[in-house]
Amino acid sequence: IISCGGGVALRSENVVEMKKNGKVVLLTASPETIYERVKDSNDRPAFKKKIKSVEFICTVEWKKRKEKYEDAADVVIRTDGKTILQICEELITRLMELEEK
Repeated sequence: IISCGGGVALRSENVVEMKKNGKVVLLTASPETIYERVKDSNDRPAFKKKIKSVEFICTVEWKKRKEKYEDAADVVIRTDGKTILQICEELITRLMELEEK
């Protein structure tokens, strides 16, 4: 498992390298959930010079990032309201389904 920073998937050459080395998994959440998770954090580059708000998360800039992340992903999992165990179980199931294809 390689956990990439948020901007890694924005460069197509990075996506090519990630796919050479395994499956790309995107964990997503609603803007409200994302806000709750990052509102007290000062270590998120995308938020450092921006106002941390649900409105910012919904901006065109964020939507462009989201689209690139989704395009790069082999598996997308929504994490809203799920426990870590539920997310892991879904991930395992989805990866096993990919292997069967």
